[in-house]
Amino acid sequence: RRQERASARTGSSRGQRIAAGFLVAALSFWGTLAPLETFFSLAALLGPAFLVLIGLRLAAAFQSPAIDLWAHHGWCLDDSRLPIYTVAVPLYREEAVLQQLLAALAALDYPQAKLDILLLVEADDLPLQQVLSCLILPAQISVVIVPDGAPRTKPRALNLALLEARGELFTVYDAEDVPDPQQLRLAAAQFLRAPATLACLQAHLVINYQGEGRMPALFALEYAALFEVLNPGLLALGLPILLGGTSNHFRTEALRAVGGWDAWNVTEDADIGLRLARAGFRIADLPSVTREEAPLALSAWLKQRSRWMKGYIQTSVTHLRNPLRLLRETGLLATLAFLMLGPGAVISALGYPIFACAALIAWSACDTAAEPGLPQWLAATMAVSVAGFGLLAMLLPAALGALRRGAPGLLRWLPVLPFYYALISLAAWTALYEYVARRFAWNKTMHGAARIGARPVVTDASAIPQQPRPVGVRY
Repeated sequence: RRQERASARTGSSRGQRIAAGFLVAALSFWGTLAPLETFFSLAALLGPAFLVLIGLRLAAAFQSPAIDLWAHHGWCLDDSRLPIYTVAVPLYREEAVLQQLLAALAALDYPQAKLDILLLVEADDLPLQQVLSCLILPAQISVVIVPDGAPRTKPRALNLALLEARGELFTVYDAEDVPDPQQLRLAAAQFLRAPATLACLQAHLVINYQGEGRMPALFALEYAALFEVLNPGLLALGLPILLGGTSNHFRTEALRAVGGWDAWNVTEDADIGLRLARAGFRIADLPSVTREEAPLALSAWLKQRSRWMKGYIQTSVTHLRNPLRLLRETGLLATLAFLMLGPGAVISALGYPIFACAALIAWSACDTAAEPGLPQWLAATMAVSVAGFGLLAMLLPAALGALRRGAPGLLRWLPVLPFYYALISLAAWTALYEYVARRFAWNKTMHGAARIGARPVVTDASAIPQQPRPVGVRY
């Protein structure tokens, strides 16, 4: 309760609303009087910020990848030294992937006596409860019914799991995830050899795209850039990242120290990564793979991506209520990194088509690019530099990520990537509307339509169907 002001539920502060209103009024006034001059002046002001974002991506791309100690050196811990590990899996209407999930959890190479797996099921999800009640689950798996309440979000369910957790370490998996069987061992070993300030490890998320169409292939290319190049590179530079929503491994004590997840933030992963950094904790890369599925339809992808963008807006507003305090707690470089990855990513997505057109106009040396007090050559140079280096910062991490992932077939989708980012711009504008109209609405991603390699099937000839257990119990 003492951290209510650090929650997205509070919304923007009075100072933020005044600043936003003043900015909108100024842009509207000058945009009406001199639209072209206002536009290119704004582009010139934002140009340096975009160049910093581009430089950050390029700097991360040139960092060497971390060594997988398990694969290269066979390095692992003896079972007696492994701590208890809590695995939280939030579920809602996930009957289509339940068999695959249980098989993936059963395949985890970790002592069963030290596994504390919590399947988090919403109280009104009666079909999933019915299916689970007919299964004989292993002793290390418990089903926890999440009671009714608001908001109906994934982080709210995770906070219940944090209260129930017995493990010294804590990880989150989504319903469709198929993690590498050794992932928990590798994470536990990395935590053991690191100081207590290391609070989180982010594993690599991989999308299976073969035979699924254009959108999953582009999604896989984006994920390859993010999890094989950008995130490891930023972490190697000592900078915080916006965590992925799954396969992040935590010290349970650190999670409780920062109050758990913000139940009102629809990208709780991005928020908690920054809150850990503000509390003095570190995040590191975990070179282990978790396979996921991508949305097949454009409508499903748009709903998912607009939720992410809305969460970035929530996170930006929440942590910029007191910018000086943020700077004091995280330091200059980490604050700049957050500004580029959070609000910078949203602003660049919103302005992507607009500034692409501006770059074309400036490149063609149109007279309208000139603005009093701003030489035409300076405006053209800024626009072309942002466009050129921006294209390089878009394509280079994607190409390196595809090669590091061992998926050279993704390289043929590189020419389509600029159009894919135009769709991200559409999602950003949708998110801006939803932030105003439906701030806490959670756009659920339905799973089970795409393939994640060969799906293992759980078979148990001795399983005897049981009567459904009462709703509201923990069994």
